[in-house]
Amino acid sequence: MLAKRSALALALALVGASLGVPERVLAQPQQPPAVNQNQKAATPEELNTYLGMAAINMCTLSQTKVPFNPAMQSNLNMLVTVLSSKHGGRVPGAQTALTREQLANGSVAQLVLRVDSLCGKTLPADWKKDFDPLLAQVKQALQSAGQPPKK
Repeated sequence: MLAKRSALALALALVGASLGVPERVLAQPQQPPAVNQNQKAATPEELNTYLGMAAINMCTLSQTKVPFNPAMQSNLNMLVTVLSSKHGGRVPGAQTALTREQLANGSVAQLVLRVDSLCGKTLPADWKKDFDPLLAQVKQALQSAGQPPKK
């Protein structure tokens, strides 16, 4: 189930779906990062670990009065930076290195779904007003890509 979600979310990134990624995350050049010979594409397990860490962090931040947008921006920045610097923008399912924007869009989709499954029911109201529309947008984009997300 997670592998299907990851592949579908990655497809969003590849087709250029825009999910309103904060500008600070995209401040770096939009070309795919130069791949160092020592860099290897992220494995599905590594990607799962990075996303799990970010989702747990998001759930924790939601309960500590940190506003949604700074929390999302911080976690997206971490995901995009790690995927760019450690893995040269290469992720499972992608034939080529992805730009920061593509990585961010794919990360938003996967992170929102992960947060929803971990702590979506306990998010505070101030988070829900920003989170719920983004979750709906991600689910709609996944449906448009051919498969509805599974709970």
